[in-house]
Amino acid sequence: MMEKSLSRRSFLKASAATAGGAAAASMLAACGGAGAADSGSKKKVLRFAQSNAKQGLDMQKSTNSGSSSIADCIFESPLRWTEDNELVPCLLKEIPTFEADGVTLHCELKPNIKFHDGTTLTASDVKYSFERMFKPETGGKSTYMYDLIKGAKEMLAGTATELEGLTVEDDTHFTFVLTNPMVTFVNNLGINYADIFPKDACEKAGKSWGTGTNCIGTGKYKVVSNDDTTEVVLARFDDYHDGKPALDEVHFQFVDDLNTKMMSFKNGDVDYCDLDASQLQQYKSDPEVKDLITQYPTLGVQFVNLNLSSEKLQDVRVRKALSLAINRDELIQSIVGGAGTVPSGWLAPQTPGHDPNAPAFEYDPEKAKALLAEAGVTNLELSAKVRANINQKQLVAVQDYWSKIGVKLTVETEDHGVWAQDWADGSLEITAVGWFPLYADADNHMYTYFYSENAKGKSSFYNNPEFDALVSQARVEQDKQKRADLYRQADDILTRQDYATLPLYYPKNQFVAKDYVQNAKVGNLIYHMIDVDIDTTKPDYAG
Repeated sequence: MMEKSLSRRSFLKASAATAGGAAAASMLAACGGAGAADSGSKKKVLRFAQSNAKQGLDMQKSTNSGSSSIADCIFESPLRWTEDNELVPCLLKEIPTFEADGVTLHCELKPNIKFHDGTTLTASDVKYSFERMFKPETGGKSTYMYDLIKGAKEMLAGTATELEGLTVEDDTHFTFVLTNPMVTFVNNLGINYADIFPKDACEKAGKSWGTGTNCIGTGKYKVVSNDDTTEVVLARFDDYHDGKPALDEVHFQFVDDLNTKMMSFKNGDVDYCDLDASQLQQYKSDPEVKDLITQYPTLGVQFVNLNLSSEKLQDVRVRKALSLAINRDELIQSIVGGAGTVPSGWLAPQTPGHDPNAPAFEYDPEKAKALLAEAGVTNLELSAKVRANINQKQLVAVQDYWSKIGVKLTVETEDHGVWAQDWADGSLEITAVGWFPLYADADNHMYTYFYSENAKGKSSFYNNPEFDALVSQARVEQDKQKRADLYRQADDILTRQDYATLPLYYPKNQFVAKDYVQNAKVGNLIYHMIDVDIDTTKPDYAG
């Protein structure tokens, strides 16, 4: 039997007691410990464990949710999505609205916002940050969310060096002008792909921006140390523009192995971390952990992607039969320990456009067999390629369900990079994917994946002019209820008429947090520390 190891916290506490108070006082001073307040009070230090994405903290170059968790403590965008999926002002005084032309957007910064290096944020930093995004040498990964700014596509092509559609009026006022109306452009100003950087510091760092301590923003916490490999340590930014941050320090510890991460949590070396679905049942039965688990719904969907360019998948009766053959309730229990719900469409319940009156997808293998017979299909053979993770387990389960209606599915695993290229090339006949929008709006969810021009790059090749018209109209409709209704109609066509994709379940995620961790909440995949606090009076918080 393995002995329980001495936790890092217990070790540090014992070491501090041995070394005396001088060392502790020195540490407080070195970390900018004004937040430690009176002598004898406990510092609020949060330790969060996650895997290392190894993509740096420059969110113009990364799309990883783990990178986002750290970056969002340091950098800020003009607006912000809360953990309750509400859009609120951040660097801007208020949420801007388009003029009647649908393309002109006037913005005003809050005055006297400071960067961590003491310089003041101005509209020129905003212009610089967006122009940097579109420079070919930056290699921006999410430019498609902002490339309707006039001049953006020319910059990406290397034929322009500045954004015609972003003008600076003075230090706090600037204006966007788009080439075409896009209502969700405002929403996109609330995610970290629109982070604003200080021009001088960013240019000085060059290609090193976002690595080590070359991370200077306006966020609640500033970088103290970052080895890019084992840990990133942040300290409270005392000049934060929106009130005193709650925590003195935030330590992001990189732990790639799921079991090691949870043992670190149990040993007290970590205060807070995600709990993988594959471990959910194990820790629901663990008396030390079970009461510390919080489960939450996501905005995403796990699904079977059908390549509609395949001759074998042309008949809607075949696609419907494949859907009817899947026992989604059983799959959810066996694959993710119950961490999901049977879907009724593509859009999750929290997303405007979800139809609460639509029935959950039916399980009826006998009806599936009848549909195949009606379509004149026998001995159907399909091929699937998938990444070796939870999606593989999903397809192995689907493989068994389809075999019971006479459909043979061959499942092969691929390296992530190979799979991603095959997916983008449109060469996957069947695969399994999880698709999670960045906020509760169907544009990033449906238009990005299934609009005919975009579906070509997702091994889907879905092409329905009626669907395209609905999601295109929704992109410019400013009335929220009308937009939601357009997406409801589009979802119905996509999943309940065309069976163009096969949703498996709406996933739930979960995390574990010690009882002294307050306000731990996740809106959609990204662990933000913006509202997290620590109750230092709890007896199990050692400080």
